[in-house]
Formats: sequence, C-alpha cells, structure tokens
Amino acid sequence: MARGVNCIAPKTIMNLIMLISVLCLCTKSVEVEAQASRLPAAEVEALNETATQVGKKDWNFSIDPCSNDKNWNTQSADLSLYENSLICNCSNPDGFCHVVRIVLKGQDLAGVLPPSAAKLPYLTRVDFTRNYLTGTIPREWASTKLEYLSVNVNNLSGPIPGYLGNISTLTYMSLKNNYFSGTVPPELGKLVNLNSLILSANNLTGELPPALTNLTKLTELRISSNNFTGRIPDFIQSWKQLQKLEIQASGLQGPIPSNISALSNLTDLRISDINGTGSEFPPLSSMTCMEYLLLRSCNLSGRIPTYISAMNRTLKTLDLSFNRLEGDIPDLAALTKLKHL
Repeated sequence: MARGVNCIAPKTIMNLIMLISVLCLCTKSVEVEAQASRLPAAEVEALNETATQVGKKDWNFSIDPCSNDKNWNTQSADLSLYENSLICNCSNPDGFCHVVRIVLKGQDLAGVLPPSAAKLPYLTRVDFTRNYLTGTIPREWASTKLEYLSVNVNNLSGPIPGYLGNISTLTYMSLKNNYFSGTVPPELGKLVNLNSLILSANNLTGELPPALTNLTKLTELRISSNNFTGRIPDFIQSWKQLQKLEIQASGLQGPIPSNISALSNLTDLRISDINGTGSEFPPLSSMTCMEYLLLRSCNLSGRIPTYISAMNRTLKTLDLSFNRLEGDIPDLAALTKLKHL
C-alpha cells in the first residue's frame, strides 16, 4: 500500500500566516520609523521650541514635518495673506531632510520671533508676515544663513538691531508696518548681497547712514511713512540697479538730487511730501522703462519736461499733483499705456 503524502497541520499553517503578517507589520513599522526620522532629532526639537516661542499650537509632531502633510503645509486661496508652510530639502548628501523654509503668514501668532530658528542650520527663508509678534529680531539670527527675511505687519519694536548686518547671505529684508524706532543702523551697509530693503511704516528717525552706499545690488528700496530727517542723500546714485524706489511721507527733505538721473533702470519711482528747498523737475530722461511715476507734493516748479511723452511705451501711472508746475503734459495722447493720471 502506497505511503500517504505528509500534510502540514492546519494549526501550523495558521501559525506561519501569523508569523508572516507580524514580519510584514514590523517591516512597515521600520519603514515608517525611517521616514519619520529623516529630519534630524535636533531640528525636530528646534521646531518644537519655535512653535512654543511664536505661539503656534497646531503643528502635529506625530506627523513627519517633511511629509508635506496638510498639517505642515496648509493651502490658502490667497498665499499673499495667509500661509502655513514648512519646506524641507530631502536631497542632501547626508541622507537627511533639513528645514529650509518657514512661512507663517496671517496665523494670529502672538508670541515672539523664535530664537530657536537659529538652530535650523539649513534655514534660508523665514516669513512671519501679518501676526501679532512682539519684541525684536533675535540676536541668535545673526549667525544664520538666511536669504529671505520678512516680518511685515507685526508689533515689533525698539531699534533695528545692528547685528542684522552679520547675515551676509540676505538678499531680501522687509520690516515694514511695525514699530521700529531710532536710526537705521550703519551695519546694514554690510549686506552687500541685498536686493530688497523695505523699512516703510515704522517710527524711524535720523538721517540715512552713508554706509548704505555699499548696497550696490539693490533693486528695491522702500522707506516711506517714517520720521527721517535731513535731505534725500546724494549717494542714491550708487544704487544703479534700482528698479523700485519709494520715499513717500518719509520725513526727508528735498530737493530731489539731480544725480537721480544715474538710476536708469527705475521702473517705479514714488516720492511725495518732501519739504525744504524747491527745485525744477528732476532729470529722469534716462528712465525709458518707467511704469509708475509719482512725484506728489515735492515742491517742484517750472514746466513739465517734454521727455515725459517719450515714456509712451511703458508709463501706466503719472501723478504730479500738489506742485507748482506750469504748462501741459507734453503730448499726453502719446502715452497710450497710461491708466492713472
């Protein structure tokens, strides 16, 4: 009689299935653990401290901060007003992810700017616009490699810290709509890579420091709505790459320096409410790409120059109100792009 084929007992089969299932779960758990640990523990701790310092209560640290989960990246219809965004770079040679960007716009944060952000060594961009943060910019940030710094529309106060001049990597800095007071620190002249400097709507006083002459890469300067003293400085001619210049109700006195003609790349020039010595219309004929020209209440006299009509390819807004200018705008019909006069 033939010997029967050996069979594996059903109980043994069930045990094998359970073992395989456990192994799969363990493997999955290891994968999740590895995924969650892509951000170094020191950076996770720095984020925890940052959340506490700014008053951010809805970051969920049980979720990988670099996962692009909606907890860490909340989409908004208007990112110019509201944004909750933490961005990591996960293509580093060390195999780890690193935090490179923190944007918390319009989040109703009522803490302080976080000193712990300096513990994120790869951080290049911070934006805390439209919150209720108090205090000043932390000294710890002076050691960072920030390229972009925006703290617009908060309750920050005190002098603008001179140690900001140590962040040599900065290309964009905006401190507008706060309560910063005192003079502009000359140390800002060390920010030789700066493209944009925006200090509007504060309580700044004194004269602009000559050290700002060094900011030869500036393409945007906005210093409106302050309490500066002295004249619009002659050294503005050093900013030959400037495209946007706003000096409205800044407290600075005229006249508009004639060497403004050196700024041939200007497309947006807005100067208003300057007192002091009157002058004729400034020489702007080199600015052939001008789109917005506002010279309101600048104590200008004489005739409007004919070269204004030569801006016909680009000029969209022209405001020369509250001056003592004479005559007509030459060949107004030639300004075919003009929308506001």
